[in-house]
Amino acid sequence: MSKTDTKHFERRVLLLMALVQFTNIWDFMIVMPLGPDFARSLGIDAGHIGWIAGSYSISAAITGVLIARFLDRFDRRSVLLFNLSGLMVATLSMTMAHTLAQLIAVRVVTGMFGGPIIASSLAVIADVFPEQRRGEAMGKVLGSFSVASVIGVPLGLEIARMFGWWAPFVAVSAMAVIAVTTIRIYLPPMRHHLDRRGAAAPPPLFTSLRHNPAAVPALLMTAAGMFAAFLIIPNISAHVQQNMGYPRAWLGLLYFCGGSSAFFTMRIAGKLSDRIGYAKTCLYATFGLWIVLFVGFYAQIHVVPVLAVFIAFMITMSSRNVTISAITSEIPKPQERAGFMSLVSAVQHLMSGAGSMCSTFMLKQTADARLGGMDRVTLISMAAFGLSALLIFKVEKVIKKRRPMLPIEMRML
Repeated sequence: MSKTDTKHFERRVLLLMALVQFTNIWDFMIVMPLGPDFARSLGIDAGHIGWIAGSYSISAAITGVLIARFLDRFDRRSVLLFNLSGLMVATLSMTMAHTLAQLIAVRVVTGMFGGPIIASSLAVIADVFPEQRRGEAMGKVLGSFSVASVIGVPLGLEIARMFGWWAPFVAVSAMAVIAVTTIRIYLPPMRHHLDRRGAAAPPPLFTSLRHNPAAVPALLMTAAGMFAAFLIIPNISAHVQQNMGYPRAWLGLLYFCGGSSAFFTMRIAGKLSDRIGYAKTCLYATFGLWIVLFVGFYAQIHVVPVLAVFIAFMITMSSRNVTISAITSEIPKPQERAGFMSLVSAVQHLMSGAGSMCSTFMLKQTADARLGGMDRVTLISMAAFGLSALLIFKVEKVIKKRRPMLPIEMRML
């Protein structure tokens, strides 16, 4: 393949994986800002919103652990198509849920398909791009998180305001149809990792990872960061409306501005992590995030506009996510990559579910309709973010020692 053809192929893969991630993340993200709408329409306590988000995450985590050892045995394209189709059907089923128990049940099924999508799409990126440009590529694909905030969440909130809380899930299902069709047409079979197995079967994934000194610190780093993030994220919509007095009609604008800012920052963070290292980039982002959490969620300083707090939160969070995802992709061997990324995805979902559900035990709706307990939740979140930032230095140290020992053909993957 010529250099020109290679560039065109890489660009196509980036666009396709961005579409996949946008669809999956939109499905995941739209539930949290719609929490107060669920509460008003279905008579749910605002403090219980975390159960809806957490049920998806726990389901995705369990599924990720169960299938981690099998993902690398299949064509990446086939795995993506199967799970996107399942996501489409499960998301459409949300429109038929009318109680908290039904919402939780449908989100459990949706999580079974959503978790493997993340692992498979990141494995495709790691297979196609060499490590020297992987951070930037991850930044572009993970920019779908910001695009979902810029376009998906504001659009979903407006659709919900006009038609009802159920309507955004119809839109997400339609996007899943587009993603399935596009992947089927434009993404070729991705079996290169299967060719590397050779005649002898590789050791089981968990056996192999036990001999990888970066694996456990990376999983702990991921766990701490996701737990910290999802103590806060499911409750942002309720917090800014009930505690900070932000109007529901402007909620779409909040996510649009925050997502727009993060979209450009993530690409900068990806390039910065390639230049100065993952650990330093993550540490700088964590310092910024601590300031944001203290000002906007712990002290709740009303002098600082809610819009400014949310933009800063999105920028610092997305910058951390880029560095974490990029460094994690370097840990496994190519033939173990999808399995390991599925394991990472399982940890992410498990801890995001744990964070969401733990927050429900610390938060409660007060008599004056405020969301009480955000100060305690924020302090725990800040401590967990700090632990995650420390662990990334351990992971980077191991990877730096290993890089010079990799054969040339391995570094060119």
